[in-house]
Amino acid sequence: MKKIDLRLNKNEVEFLKNSIGDRLLSISHDPFMFTNTSLQAVKISMGEKEFFLYSFSEPQDYYGSEEDVAVWSIEEKEYPLIKDKCFVDVPVNEEITGIVLVNENQRLRNNAEQLYDVWVTRGIIIELGDHQIAFEKAVWFSEDIVIHKGYELQNNFSSVEAFINSSWKEGVKAECSREMVRLT
Repeated sequence: MKKIDLRLNKNEVEFLKNSIGDRLLSISHDPFMFTNTSLQAVKISMGEKEFFLYSFSEPQDYYGSEEDVAVWSIEEKEYPLIKDKCFVDVPVNEEITGIVLVNENQRLRNNAEQLYDVWVTRGIIIELGDHQIAFEKAVWFSEDIVIHKGYELQNNFSSVEAFINSSWKEGVKAECSREMVRLT
C-alpha cells in the first residue's frame, strides 16, 4: 500500500495554533474576477506577524502516475515567484478566536487490497467570533486557493463524493472521509 501525507506539517500547525488570540488585520489575495479564488498565495497579516498560505505544484504520485499536484505550505517569507502579484487587501481587524483544520483521508481499494492511503489538508477555517474566513484546497492539480467568508464554512467545501465518484479503473473503489481538527 502506498501512503502519502500532504497535510500541513507539525511546524505549520504549531504556527497556526500560536496565532489564536492574535488580531487578524487583513487578508490579501488576487482580485476576484469570476471566482473567489487566489492563485498560489494568500497573505495573512496580523500586525507585526504575517504569513503566506502557498499552493505550489510539485511532482507527486497521483494514484499510479506522476503528476504535478498542488501542495499547501505556510511560510513567513514572500517567494520571488509571487512578488509581482497585484493583491487586493481586505481589512478584517478582528481577533482570531479559533482555527480548525479540515483534513481529508482518501483511500483506494482493489477488491480487498488497499492500494492508497492519502491524507491532505483540504482547508483552514479561521474563526472570528461569530463568523469565519476559510481557505479551501481546490482539486488536486489546481494551485487555486478558494476563499469563503460567512458561517459554518465547512459546509461550503467540495463534497467527499467528488473524490469518490471520480473515474477510477474498473474494480477500484474509492473511499473518502474528513476530520475537523480544532487547534487549541
